[in-house]
Amino acid sequence: MSQYQHLLLEDDASRIEALEFASFIVEAPAGAGKTELLTQRYLKLLATVDSPEEIIAITFTNKAASEMKKRIMDSLVDANGGERPTLSHKIVTFELGQKALARSAEKSWELLTTPSRLRIYTIDSLSGNLARQMPLLSRFGTQPAVSEDASLYYQEAATLTLANLDDAAEGPVLQQALRYFDNDHFRLNALLAEMLAKRDQWQYYIMNHHDASLAEAALAHLVTQDMQAVAEVMPLRVQEALMPVARYAASNLPCDASVALLRDWETPIPFKPEALPMWRAVVDLLLTGTNTFRKTVNVKNGFPATPEGNFYKGLYAEVVETLQQTDGAELALKALRELPNPKYDEQSWQIVLALAHLLKVATAELWLVFQQHGEVDFVQISQNALFALGDAEENPTDLALKLDYRIKHLLVDEFQDTSPTQIKLIEHLTQGWMDGDGRTLFLVGDPMQSIYRFRKANVGLFLRVAQEGIGGLSLIPLKLWRNNRSHAPVIEWVNDTFAKVFPDEDSVSRGAISYRAFVAKDRDPAGAGVTFHAMVDGGNSIEFDDDDVQEEAVESDVRQLEANKIIEIIKATWAQNPTRKIAVLVRARSHLHALVAEIRLNHADIQFQAVEIEELANRQVVQDLLSLTNALHQRADRVHWLAILRAPWCGLRLEDLHKLIGNDQVSTVLYLMHDEARLQAMSDDGRKRLLHVRDVMQEALNHRGRMSISRWVHGVWVMLGGPTCLWEAGDVRDVQAFFDRIDRMEANGQFSTEQLAIEVQKLYAAPDAKAKDLLQFMTIHKSKGLEFDTVILPGLDKTTGRTDQPLLMWEEVPREDFGGDVADVDLVVAPMPPKGKNKPNSQGIYDYMKSLEKQRAAYEDARVLYVAVTRAERCLHLLGAVAPNKKGELQPKKNTFLEMLWPVVASEFNEDKLAPSQAEPSTLNERRVSAKLEDFVPQLVRLKDPNIPDILQAEQVQYEVQQSRASAEDETGLSLEADVGTLVHRYLELIAEQGLAYWSLARLETLKLAMQRWFAQQGHPNLAAQNGVNLVLSLLNKTLTSAQGQWVLQAHEHAQNEWAIERQSDGLVIQKRVIDRTFIENGVRWIVDYKTTALAANIDESSLKQAAEQYRQQLEGYAALFADEGLSLQLAVYFVSVGRLINLSRLSA
Repeated sequence: MSQYQHLLLEDDASRIEALEFASFIVEAPAGAGKTELLTQRYLKLLATVDSPEEIIAITFTNKAASEMKKRIMDSLVDANGGERPTLSHKIVTFELGQKALARSAEKSWELLTTPSRLRIYTIDSLSGNLARQMPLLSRFGTQPAVSEDASLYYQEAATLTLANLDDAAEGPVLQQALRYFDNDHFRLNALLAEMLAKRDQWQYYIMNHHDASLAEAALAHLVTQDMQAVAEVMPLRVQEALMPVARYAASNLPCDASVALLRDWETPIPFKPEALPMWRAVVDLLLTGTNTFRKTVNVKNGFPATPEGNFYKGLYAEVVETLQQTDGAELALKALRELPNPKYDEQSWQIVLALAHLLKVATAELWLVFQQHGEVDFVQISQNALFALGDAEENPTDLALKLDYRIKHLLVDEFQDTSPTQIKLIEHLTQGWMDGDGRTLFLVGDPMQSIYRFRKANVGLFLRVAQEGIGGLSLIPLKLWRNNRSHAPVIEWVNDTFAKVFPDEDSVSRGAISYRAFVAKDRDPAGAGVTFHAMVDGGNSIEFDDDDVQEEAVESDVRQLEANKIIEIIKATWAQNPTRKIAVLVRARSHLHALVAEIRLNHADIQFQAVEIEELANRQVVQDLLSLTNALHQRADRVHWLAILRAPWCGLRLEDLHKLIGNDQVSTVLYLMHDEARLQAMSDDGRKRLLHVRDVMQEALNHRGRMSISRWVHGVWVMLGGPTCLWEAGDVRDVQAFFDRIDRMEANGQFSTEQLAIEVQKLYAAPDAKAKDLLQFMTIHKSKGLEFDTVILPGLDKTTGRTDQPLLMWEEVPREDFGGDVADVDLVVAPMPPKGKNKPNSQGIYDYMKSLEKQRAAYEDARVLYVAVTRAERCLHLLGAVAPNKKGELQPKKNTFLEMLWPVVASEFNEDKLAPSQAEPSTLNERRVSAKLEDFVPQLVRLKDPNIPDILQAEQVQYEVQQSRASAEDETGLSLEADVGTLVHRYLELIAEQGLAYWSLARLETLKLAMQRWFAQQGHPNLAAQNGVNLVLSLLNKTLTSAQGQWVLQAHEHAQNEWAIERQSDGLVIQKRVIDRTFIENGVRWIVDYKTTALAANIDESSLKQAAEQYRQQLEGYAALFADEGLSLQLAVYFVSVGRLINLSRLSA
C-alpha cells in the first residue's frame, strides 16, 4: 500500500471516528471539508438529545455561523424528501439528516419550520446571550448596544483618566507616569486608549500581578529556554576547544573589555541566566558587531602577530569552522547576545506599577463611559459573560449550574483562532464535565491557518489543549489528511514548499507550527499547476537627485509591470473558460492600487469586485463631500472652501481661482466671493459658476441648525448639483455610506468634522454590485474560508509596516505546575522606554519581548502565505520582483513572502526576465520626465455650463420641502420638532437592525445624556434639549410597548431600514428618497412610513385614517419603485406618538 493510499484510509477512519460519542480535537487542513464534518456531527447529536438546545455550536464570524446553520438546514430539507445522493460523504450526511428528522418527529421539535431552535452562535453572540441571562451578575442590567468601533470611548476614558492630575489619590501616580514620558500628555493619552482596546489581553494579569520576584522568575524561565538553543550548538567539546583560546585572547585585552571575563574560564559555562555575562563575552569573541562569525582576528581581538598569537589564531579558526558547519549556530549566538538580564531595577518596577495603576483607573473610567453612552465593545461583552458564569471551580452562578444541566454537547469551529479569554469561556461552559458522562466537546481547527494574532489568537493554545485537554476533560486527537479542494499539482507544490517555509518543530510558547503535509483526493492534474512569474528590475536610465524619488520611480515601474502581467493572466484564464472564478489576494490593501488604477484606465471591460479594498476617503466624490461638510461648519477653512470651488459641481479654473483669492491671504473665501471687483475680473464662465455656488452656500448657512446635519449637507450637495457628478457605478453607494456615517455619529452625539474625517478613513467602498463574482480582489485575511479556480498572489516582494509600540509589553509564561489549567500563567511586563539616552534596565526586557513578538509574527506570516496558496483549486500564480544589490546579487527584501519562498523560487530569476526599465527605456523616460511636480496640473473634471441653471430649477422643490420641515421653530429659530423626528427615526432604525430583544425602556433611560448632547450640538439650549430628549423617550417608549409598533420592528423577510433610493428624471438623479421601513410578510411587500407628529392620545380610527391619507401620494411614489417586483404591495403609516399602524387600502401586483 502506498503512502498516499495509507493517508486516505487514515483520513476516512478519522472522519468515521469523529462521529462517535466522545470528545475530540480535530486537525483539519485547508480544503478538508471541516464544515461538512461539523454538520454531520451536529446531525448525529440531534438524533440523540432530548431537545435541540442541548447542542451548542460556536464559530467566530457571522458568515461562518450562517453557513453552518444553512448547511444543517439544507441537509434536513434534503433528507426530508430529496433524492438520495451518490457520493459517499453526501450519503453519510443524508442518512444522519433522516435520523435527526425522525428524532424531531418523535419529540415534536418541528425543526424544518423552527430553525431558531438550532443553537449556532458566534463567540460574541454567545457571550451576549449569557450576559443577558444574568443582568445583575454580568454588571449590565439591561443589555446595551455593541459598538462596532469603540475608539471614541477609549479616547474619552483615557482623557478622563489624565484629568485626575490634581486628584489627591491619583495625582502622584499620574505625575510619575507623565515624568517618565517627558510630560507628553498627548502621547500618554493615545497609548492609554490603545491599551484599553485590548484590555482583555492584559487586564487580569496586570491587575493581579504586583510582585517583581514572580515576574523575574517568569523572565528567568524564558531566558533559560532561549539559552537551551545555544546548548545544542555549543556542546561540551566545543566549549573545551574554545576555553584556551578565550583565556589567551582575554589575557591580551584591557580589564574593561567584555572578553576579559574569560581570563579564568576553566569549566563549561552553565546555560542559566546568571551565566549571561560570561556567555555574552563568548559571543563577543566569536561574532562581529553585525552578528556574523569573525573571519579573521588580530591584536584588537587579543591575538597579536606573534608565533604564540598565530598558534591561537589557528585554534580559533578551527572552532569557528566547526560552528559555521553547525546549523543555526550563528542565529543562536546572536539571540544570546540580545537576551536581557532577568532583573528589574527599582525605577523600572515602580513605573510598571504606576502604569498598571493608571490602566486600572482607565478601565474604571471606560466602564462609566460605556454606561453613559449605553454602548459597550465586544471585549466587555466577553468579560461580562464570564462574570455571569462566576468562578468555574469554587463559586459557579445559578446560570453556570443551569447551563451545566442544559448543555450536553459543545462544538467549536476554527479553534486555532481562540484567545485566552475564549478558552476561559469554554472552560466555564464545560466545568464539571468528565470523560464518559455523556457530554462531549468537539474542537475543530487547522493550526497552520492561525492568522489572527492581532486580536490575540494564540495558536499555542491549540497545541496545549491537544496535549493536555481543557479543564478536567481529555480530548482524543484526530487528524484529517485529505484535501477536497485543490488538484494534485497544487497540493504537491504546497507540500514541497511549506516543508521548507514552516519551522521544523512546534512550540507552544513561541507560536511555532511545523508543517503537516496532506494529500489530494483528485489525482488527475486536469491542467492544474503553480506558476511563478519572476521580475528583475535592473535599474533605469533616468537618475533622480532624491534617493526616495528614485526608489519610488523604480517601484512604480515594477508595480506597473506586475499589473500588466496580472491582467494578462486574467484574460488568458477566461479565454480558456470564461466561467472560472479568479481571486487576486494581497497582504495589504495598498498592494492593489496599481492594478485597480490600470484596469480603470485601460481595461474598463474587466469588471471586478473589490472586498474592503478601496478606501472611501480616497474616492473623489467622498473627498468633495468632506470638503463641503467642513466648509459648511467652518467659514474660515480656506482649504476646504477652495476645494468646493474646484469640485465638479463648480470646477473653477486656476486662472479664475487666482483672480478670486490670489493677493488676499487673510479674508475668508466666502467674503471674497462677495467682492464685486474680483468677480468682474473673472471670466464669464467662472463668474457664473461661482455665483451658483455662492448663492447655494449662503442660503445653506442662513438655515444652519434647522435640520439634522446629514439632511442639511445632503440638501446643499443636491442643490450644488452633486448627484449629476456621480459618474462611476459605485459613487451612489459611496455617497450613501458617507451620509449613513454622519447619521450614526449624530445619533450617538459624537459628530464633529474632525471625527468625521477619522471615521471616513475606516470605511471602504462597497464592491461593484453590477460586477459578477468571477473576479475578486481582497486581502488574504478576507479570503480565509473561500476557494477559487485560479488564485493570483502579486507583490510577494512587498513588506507590511509593523510600528506597534504599546505602552506596556507583556509576555504570558505558563507555570510549569499549571495542573491542566491552560490559562494559568505568570506575567513578564515592561514599560515602553522613555525618549533620550538614559535607558532603564527595562529597556532590554521591552526589546526582548518585542523580539519574541517579531518571531511570532514571522511564523504567522508563513501561515498567512499558506492560507493564500490553499485558496486555489486549479491554478496558482505568484508574482515577485527583486533588484540587484550593490554587488549585483539578486536577493529578496527582508520580511517578505519572497524571502520565505526564495529557496524554492530563486532559480526563476535570471537575466532574461528583466523589467521594462531596461527593455523600453525611452517610454519610461518620457513618462518620468512628464511626471515632474512643477509640470503636473491635475485634470479638471466639472459639469458643463448648461447644467448649472437646470440643477437650480430641478432641486428647488426638494429644498423647499426640507425648509418646510423646519417650520415649527422654537424661540431660537431652530426646529425642535424636526430634530426630534430625526433622532426617533435613527433609533427606530437601530432597534429594527439590532432586534427588539436588545432594547428595553431601562436601556433607553441610559441614553438620555447622549441624546441631550446631540440636541445641544444641533444648537438647542439646555431647556429645549431636555424637552427634545423627553419627547424622543416618550415616542420610543410608546413604540416598544405598542403591539403594532413591535410588529413593525420585529424581524421580517428582506427587511430594510431607512432605505435610500435615487429618483431620476431624464437620466439625472434629482431626488433622494428614503423609505423608513420595508419588508416582505406572507408574500406581500410592506412599505411603512414613520410619522412623529403629535396626536391626541384618544384620537379615533377615522381621524387616524384621514391623517394617513395625507401621505398617500408619498407612499404611492415609493410603491412605484417596486412595480417590477411582482409582489402585492401594502402601504402603511405608523404614527409613533400613539403606537398605531394605519393601512392605506391598496393591494395591487
